[in-house]
Amino acid sequence: MKETETIELMSLIITAYPQVELNDDIVNLWIEMLSDISKTVALQNLKHHIKTSKWPPTIADIRANTSTTSDILRIETQQCFALMESWEQNAVPLLKSGDDHE
Repeated sequence: MKETETIELMSLIITAYPQVELNDDIVNLWIEMLSDISKTVALQNLKHHIKTSKWPPTIADIRANTSTTSDILRIETQQCFALMESWEQNAVPLLKSGDDHE
């Protein structure tokens, strides 16, 4: 992001979280730490954060990828665990030795 875009983003943060106080050191740090991500990603992550947290975001929150990859992995993992649980509940018990039914 450009410096002006980071400042615009910080203005949105102050609007959503009026308790946030800024100084030149904080602004400069955010400008540096967000310089390698796009405004679109930062804005998307900020909007998600505002919708889901009552606390002001950190640089890491703005950099976080809240989009598809992490969500997909979480959902796939939940589905795998549910499937494994289903298999466990519906499994046929093992035969004890000598219980051959041939």
